[in-house]
Amino acid sequence: MNDHATVLATLAESPDWFCHQIDIEADRALLVRLEPAAIRAAAFLDERVLAGRSEGFRIPLAMLRERAQPCVGQAPRAIFHIGHCGSTLLARVLGELPGLRVLREPLPLRTLAALYEELPLANARMDARQWQALASAVLGLMARREPGKIGVLVKATSNCNALIGPWLALDRRSQAVLLSVRLRDYLATILKSPSARADALRFAPARLAFLHRRLGDDALRLPPLSAAERIALGWIAEGERFAEARQVHGSRVRRLDFATFLAEPEAMLGCMVAHLDLSADHSALDRVLERAQLDRYAKATEHPYDAQARAADLAESERRFAPEMRAGLDYAESVMTHYPSLAHLEQIHGGLY
Repeated sequence: MNDHATVLATLAESPDWFCHQIDIEADRALLVRLEPAAIRAAAFLDERVLAGRSEGFRIPLAMLRERAQPCVGQAPRAIFHIGHCGSTLLARVLGELPGLRVLREPLPLRTLAALYEELPLANARMDARQWQALASAVLGLMARREPGKIGVLVKATSNCNALIGPWLALDRRSQAVLLSVRLRDYLATILKSPSARADALRFAPARLAFLHRRLGDDALRLPPLSAAERIALGWIAEGERFAEARQVHGSRVRRLDFATFLAEPEAMLGCMVAHLDLSADHSALDRVLERAQLDRYAKATEHPYDAQARAADLAESERRFAPEMRAGLDYAESVMTHYPSLAHLEQIHGGLY
């Protein structure tokens, strides 16, 4: 077991020790040692990555903030997305770039996002100053990289999109990719998966709250909307959030449609590499695509899953859930008709259909 004092003394310089979890109620953070191979192999940096690991210890949040001070002001590059839209595959592909450290869905981001969305509320667990100090420490520690590495890329969880603004404000050098799909594909993907459906419905209240603030109008309500209508409303909200990010941060954010990436992987990979300010020539990109396993399921690469299989899955889902698909699409169209400021969403990612 490593000496804790030694670990803490070098925490800001060494990426070997990872802030895995933040417990606000207990006022402490869990630090664990994760080797680069373990980070690379993990589909997600959640509870599952700790299986069989005992090397870790907890420290007060005040100590985390103190030890992270040399990192404050830094933030990694980021992928934000609407969920179940190919973000794991995109992160795996970019992770094949030599020297790029990729962190997929670290747990602390979920805590930061939940706390950030609470800030306007009277019962928020932190004030803005406290949140900023914690976020600066956590993102600064995530930005650490091994000697010789060109940078760090973090894929956030889909309910962390509220972090786009404060993340990019923290470090003016960071960039973000905003990944989505057209509404028809999103509905077909979410409706066929009970877990994806549950996630989308659980995230719907926070997404609607953002849309209320964005529109300056709280007339939209979740009851009595059906599940498909709530899922469509979530797609609208995240599309509008991505539009806001583009308005505020300009070229520092780049929107990407997953279907376009699958159709033109070499061209889109080149665009992403350029946007994220990563150096790679054409031969390097070719090698990346050769290793990227685009014909495999990104969350479990032992399973074959290519663009044709995805298209067949979506078509089958559209057939099985045809009434719900129609309800979701019709509802989205009615919302955009009622709010002309949302009409631009019909033109992105191939439109609704």
